[in-house]
Amino acid sequence: MPFIEVIPPNKAGGETAGVYRYMYDVAGGGEMVAKIVQMFSLRPGSMRRMIRTWELAMWVGTQPRTDREMIASMISRYNNCDY
Repeated sequence: MPFIEVIPPNKAGGETAGVYRYMYDVAGGGEMVAKIVQMFSLRPGSMRRMIRTWELAMWVGTQPRTDREMIASMISRYNNCDY
């Protein structure tokens, strides 16, 4: 089974901790950070860009979020992606 080393939020420091704080702000608080986000923790610049892309896709614009979630789900299913 593959294993990817991650830095969990409670162990992060420096730039990585800042990106986790950014994630909390984008998500509206909460303590959970999805494993797919944590996979980027060794490269905080990439993690920040991934979170920003998610933020733009889900929160910016006039299309209802429910429609955006449905489209994202349909694309993931089409691509055989569990996310």
